[in-house]
Amino acid sequence: MKQTITLEIPKQLALICELLETTPEQILQGFINDMSLEVGSNGSDERMMAVEYFMRVGYGMHRYEFEEVEQMFDGLNWLRFQQYEKKGKAFKALQQQFLKEWFNEWKAKQKAM
Repeated sequence: MKQTITLEIPKQLALICELLETTPEQILQGFINDMSLEVGSNGSDERMMAVEYFMRVGYGMHRYEFEEVEQMFDGLNWLRFQQYEKKGKAFKALQQQFLKEWFNEWKAKQKAM
């Protein structure tokens, strides 16, 4: 799923990216891949630190308990490991089905607001 968003990039980030010959897009896409436990992420330590950052900030904690959010990430991590057993189209089919069921299960467990 591709989604286009608009962000304000602070001058500090733009300048350091220019000096380091990278882009804010590369940095943010890398973080997004790591935090979502995507197959094409930067590595296990990077995934762990991105998830820890997300948890520490407390995103979504008004809807779920801390342990439940950890369980969500555990499910996504399980899916990532399936790439080693299922290849190509088989993995894509599993991924699509799993994410649909995973989302519906967690949506049903949301705290009422």
